[in-house]
Amino acid sequence: MKVIRHSIAPAPFGCRWCGVQAGNHGRRYVSSHGMHAWERPTNDQIKARMRARRAARSTP
Repeated sequence: MKVIRHSIAPAPFGCRWCGVQAGNHGRRYVSSHGMHAWERPTNDQIKARMRARRAARSTP
């Protein structure tokens, strides 16, 4: 099951679990994964985030 946590796609290289950039991350908690440190997103996540951000820019 895919969980959508953002109404606007996070930055392509935001954390794999919560979408927060590495420089501002520290340790965070999300209900689906628990307490975690920043982790690089998967290639599929990066691609999906880039596509979602591009689609949001082109939609009036």
